[in-house]
Amino acid sequence: MKPSQRINFSRTRPRATIVLASVIAAFSAATSGRASTFDAATLAASKSLEDKMETLGNKDTQTPAPPVIITENEANCYLKVHSSEFLPRGVQSPTVSAQPEHLTAAADVDFDELARTYPNPNDMAPRILAAMFHGMQHVTAVAKIQPEEAGVRVQIESIVVGNTTVPNWLVDYLIQNVLQPRYNFDLSKPLPYPDHVTMIVMGTGQATFLRGPRVAK
Repeated sequence: MKPSQRINFSRTRPRATIVLASVIAAFSAATSGRASTFDAATLAASKSLEDKMETLGNKDTQTPAPPVIITENEANCYLKVHSSEFLPRGVQSPTVSAQPEHLTAAADVDFDELARTYPNPNDMAPRILAAMFHGMQHVTAVAKIQPEEAGVRVQIESIVVGNTTVPNWLVDYLIQNVLQPRYNFDLSKPLPYPDHVTMIVMGTGQATFLRGPRVAK
């Protein structure tokens, strides 16, 4: 998919789920008492993303509306301010990078801390990861974004921990048994958009959401 290609989502289900939000995991409201920790530009970009997510989640759009552009900088500023509110302890400095066909997420992960603090001690995933990796490691995940009639399919192509590529079987296990239950998404199906989002233009460093009236089913 080239940067100028447009994907039609006018027939997708009425659910305010945005592919960037699904890959990043979740967006939550800001908490009080954090403003002094970050510079004004970071806080402004983070708030801008919150406002845009609220606009995209609005189900009352009945007429053509201005497009919504989510930038890489806004997403990363939001993660800088709020990631500790929804990501596990041990996951630090998360970032995302958008390309026409791919989305890349990266973070520094303390696997020892992750294994200690995971809420389900009987789950094998943290034990497997703890056996394979130790201490602080830089983790990079690359996902392919594929447009379909029902929405956007997100396919995890690779996860690299330090210099080690995680085996595909373990990637599938982590997605199905750890990430999907925790963050309530299903990568086996296309991720749907709100009815009033009719088209998306993926580009380097940003995604543009074109909006229009809700489509009658």
